[in-house]
Amino acid sequence: MKILITGAAGFIGSALCQKLKISGNEIVALDNFSDYYDVGLKDLRVKQLLQPLDISVVNLDIANKQELGRLMKATKPDVVVNLAAQAGVRLTIQENYKYVESNLIGFSNVLAETVENKVSLFLYASSSSVYGDSATLPYSELDNNLHPNSFYGATKLANELFTPTLVKNSSTAARGLRFFTVYGPWGRPDMAYFRMIANTLVDSDFAFFGDGTVERDFTYISDAVDAVASLISELQTRDPGYSDLVNLGGGKPLSMNYLLDTVSAISNRKVNYSQFKSNLNDSKKTMSDATYIKKLIGVKPEIKLEEGIIKTVNWAKQNEIMDNLRKWVKSVK
Repeated sequence: MKILITGAAGFIGSALCQKLKISGNEIVALDNFSDYYDVGLKDLRVKQLLQPLDISVVNLDIANKQELGRLMKATKPDVVVNLAAQAGVRLTIQENYKYVESNLIGFSNVLAETVENKVSLFLYASSSSVYGDSATLPYSELDNNLHPNSFYGATKLANELFTPTLVKNSSTAARGLRFFTVYGPWGRPDMAYFRMIANTLVDSDFAFFGDGTVERDFTYISDAVDAVASLISELQTRDPGYSDLVNLGGGKPLSMNYLLDTVSAISNRKVNYSQFKSNLNDSKKTMSDATYIKKLIGVKPEIKLEEGIIKTVNWAKQNEIMDNLRKWVKSVK
């Protein structure tokens, strides 16, 4: 299959490009190389993960509908996977336009071009952030009591509302992927695990929000992309106009204090941090109900946090990575 992937130089995007290319698919990769964090990390992902597989990344912003439309018509993909987004929940209110441009305007452009060009399958990144703190634990795709705590989460929920309205009566079947705290090598330097590891290796600053009792359902990167690949295959069995949502999480939440202790133990050095009040944009706990994903593909994310952190620390200890850790962490806006 020919698969167009947006956000291809990002954390999940680069890993998914690699996975699907190795599986024998043709990849059309694009990214706008946003400076939300150091673009050098994205360039290095492209250099080390994608270029060896002859995957080149088109520099294109999905907010530009005209350019996106030209690319879509020229490449004629069988599948579109939209992972491009303004990430994170902590941008200031003055920066909310970035969520609007990428997560609303950009997303609607990708969705519309996918439908207009009669692409068979459309999958897109949503987030556990759509649940907020009102949904019943564990979070189920069937729960409609969704009140996101953040503007970011609200834009992701909007994506879930946009999609069925455009794919019905179309040639496209769609699937939203509610990712639960994906982590691992080549990850985003705004995330806590990344900043904890950088602190133990290169003494970079780490800000710890709250008392550490916040819990997250951590999903290792290979579990996440393996699930996406299987969900693409499963979606091929669905009729045009179909749309659903799938949790990508294992259903085993762990506290930030546990993450802190785990990183310290594996790095063999205590994480030093400055402590701040809890951020109101953060959910108190995320926990995926994995019933539906197991029904669809027979498995759920299973890699334990300890195993994933060991792999991530070993990656971070590579000379080229360690030389950049401090810069990457400091670059986050």
